[in-house]
Amino acid sequence: MTVTLIGPDNARSTVSISNDTTVRDVVTSKYDLFWQTTKRNGTIVDPFTTKVSDGDTVTIEEMSERD
Repeated sequence: MTVTLIGPDNARSTVSISNDTTVRDVVTSKYDLFWQTTKRNGTIVDPFTTKVSDGDTVTIEEMSERD
């Protein structure tokens, strides 16, 4: 089972998952956490509690800086 991880630089990678893998697990397999917004299949999610499924896409977006 795998998911696609799209990083803040739009780099795509494939991450192997198990049944209990969370969004956080996917992100931390490639990137440091946590100053970004994380999405599962286009929806902003809580990375600590949201589980991923085979074929999902996890996206990391840089949070915009405030003036």
